[in-house]
Amino acid sequence: MSDMRNNVPLFLMHSSVVLFTVLATLKLQHWEGIMFGLGVLTVGGYLSWLVSESSVSLTESDKGETSKDKGTCELYAFGRALTVATALWAPTLWVSFNWVMGLGLVIFVFGVLFRLNGIKTLGEFYSHRVRLVGDHKVIDTGPYQFVRHPAYTGMLASHFGFVLFFYSPWAMAAFLFVLVPAVITRIRIEERALFELDGYPEYAATHKRLVPLVW
Repeated sequence: MSDMRNNVPLFLMHSSVVLFTVLATLKLQHWEGIMFGLGVLTVGGYLSWLVSESSVSLTESDKGETSKDKGTCELYAFGRALTVATALWAPTLWVSFNWVMGLGLVIFVFGVLFRLNGIKTLGEFYSHRVRLVGDHKVIDTGPYQFVRHPAYTGMLASHFGFVLFFYSPWAMAAFLFVLVPAVITRIRIEERALFELDGYPEYAATHKRLVPLVW
């Protein structure tokens, strides 16, 4: 049962790649010029990002069972998939390239890079499921010197940028009312485990969770 649960993130990643590819193909076949080119790059970037994190999914089965996750991995994955699928499925309000699309693309790229930097900095301690791995310790270097959960900050920023690029009210609603609450719920569950670490309460007292000076 533990191997089956630990393989869920990998299954969700593969399913998402197929779903997003189909939806993007249907959407972008109606786009032209710079909108088409940037649309292909944005979707291609998102799919490449998904695949780049597959190495983490491949190692989940080797990390054993955990009771700390409380189903937040699936909730979080659902919110992420729903946001992107809705952005690709619902009609985009933009009829030509504009500054909002440009801003969305910049935020998307920033979010992906910030998240990947957070994952790289955390190294062996990063997991798709909430768990304390081996000699787990507090990391306060790289993006962790700014916020406690840079991978989630990057995740939210990238999806906000993606929604702005392919904007529709439905996609923004999925982001605000499904993905954001899912991430906040996951953080609260994750911090129940992290506060068991020596030094984490002190680190948390001086660092916000997602946005410096805010929360």
